[in-house]
Amino acid sequence: MKALLLADFGKPYYPALRKAFPSVDLAEAYDDAETRRHIVDSEIVFGYLTAEQFDQNRRLRWIQTLDAGMEGLFNRVPQVIDSDVVVTNARGAGAPMIGEHAVALMLALSRQLPRFWKDKQDHRWDQDGALQAVEYLGDKTCGIVGFGKSGRETGWRAKALGMNVIAVDKHPVDGDPIVDEVWPLERLEDLLRQSDYVVVTVPYSPENENLIGEAQLGLMKRTARLVVTSRGRIVEHKSLVKAVKSGAIAGAGLDTVIKEPLPSDNELWELPNVIITPHIAGNAEAKLLDERTVRIFEQNLGRFLAGKQLVNVVDKKLRY
Repeated sequence: MKALLLADFGKPYYPALRKAFPSVDLAEAYDDAETRRHIVDSEIVFGYLTAEQFDQNRRLRWIQTLDAGMEGLFNRVPQVIDSDVVVTNARGAGAPMIGEHAVALMLALSRQLPRFWKDKQDHRWDQDGALQAVEYLGDKTCGIVGFGKSGRETGWRAKALGMNVIAVDKHPVDGDPIVDEVWPLERLEDLLRQSDYVVVTVPYSPENENLIGEAQLGLMKRTARLVVTSRGRIVEHKSLVKAVKSGAIAGAGLDTVIKEPLPSDNELWELPNVIITPHIAGNAEAKLLDERTVRIFEQNLGRFLAGKQLVNVVDKKLRY
């Protein structure tokens, strides 16, 4: 059996893989020529192929991608969707960091950190004004849209701060011990009405695009804030800008936006009640994320060889 390793960040970990799986020919390829040479007889791929490379293979059985989001594969190799190739992703590799980042955005918004950073730049000490602006996060409600691995990592951290945590998900999910019950997605409106902070961790799919638009934003409290860590296209961009500018919601913390990089003339840059980070919520020290990603592949490789169900199997029709 042959597995093709395309992720160069995995180089430090591949010797251990070879030792753990001596029966598997683990071939590394980091350019198109080498990939084309090895892909013809590979049954497993760790990384991303091009459409042309995919079409060269007739033995491929399983692709392990390097990210939780699936656009990187499905946009480049749309023909994989109707093929018999099993696709798994790296969902969960960056989940602890995403949870930490979501809570950091909530804290930054509640404690008005962008305001104080500007005051520091201006050498301005405004204690009287600041006393009227800072808020306590601990008695607020955190509503999580999409209660998968990133949602859980966000949820227990929010609960540890004293927040009340509620969640919705399209699929039946056990919320214990973070929430008593994960509501079905049909109760999204209830979550929006009740939440002081709405955290969007639902994965992107064509079905989920613009899941939160003008009507949904209009249900939120005027004091509420929106935090987006999964994909910017889950929230309808123009409606978001309008809601923040008009005061329909109090602000937003965005790690993902409608178009990345966000164009320099986009209105979001100028809004003082919006924090923008450049799609790095799932990242940390490179070694940490790299190792966690390779470990998912290692776990799945063992399961594949044993004929067991793989983890993180992607529903190719749903695109996640």
